[in-house]
Amino acid sequence: MLDKTEGIVLKTVKYSESSVIATIFTKKFGSLSFIVQGLRSTKNKQKGNLIQSGNILQLEIYLKEQRNLNRIKEYSTAYIYTNANFIKQSILIFCIELISKCVKEHEVNERLYDYVSLFLIELDKDEHSIENKPLYFLLETASILGFEFSMQNILNGKYFNLERGKFEDVPTSTQSNLNENETLLLKKLIAVYYDKNELKFNSTERKILLEKLILYFRWHIPDFTDLKSPAVLHEVLR
Repeated sequence: MLDKTEGIVLKTVKYSESSVIATIFTKKFGSLSFIVQGLRSTKNKQKGNLIQSGNILQLEIYLKEQRNLNRIKEYSTAYIYTNANFIKQSILIFCIELISKCVKEHEVNERLYDYVSLFLIELDKDEHSIENKPLYFLLETASILGFEFSMQNILNGKYFNLERGKFEDVPTSTQSNLNENETLLLKKLIAVYYDKNELKFNSTERKILLEKLILYFRWHIPDFTDLKSPAVLHEVLR
């Protein structure tokens, strides 16, 4: 079957001297794996640069049922990044790595796709105040994937339970509960994001929040493995 869709490149793995296997989060078909031949040859090197993590592409693809590897007939750029810098690139890498852990093969989620593509485009265009964007991305992605925080008892709850996704009066577990200070930070983040509050975070607070939100994903995404990108992100956002 030949079809057209938009897709975000999640990762590539060298397959041969001139070919790669690319994992692409497509809008219409979910995450798919493609073998892209001749990509690293001298002739195709310029176009091959499009198959890079984070790139948003227009795709014409061959799909076959019961086949793990699909083929791309044609591809082109759906959006050209114009304002890349090391900080933005680090945020992009983090977001792409997170999504690659969350989306399952052939699992269609157009709402998530639309959010991620819009986020990446806005990140490219934004000139100021991007340091909190990874935190916002985690909040919104959790909501789209179905494990949004419960706002019930947010005013009085002193401890946030990562497993239950709710604020509680007393801690039930040292493993699944944030402590009082961490819970206050989370409430501050919620106020900043949802209420457009002008509260500021320092680098230490952002680091704590990022770590705890990633831990929240570990509680709610099966087989969620360790992320490599947060270590770099912490450094560039200090």
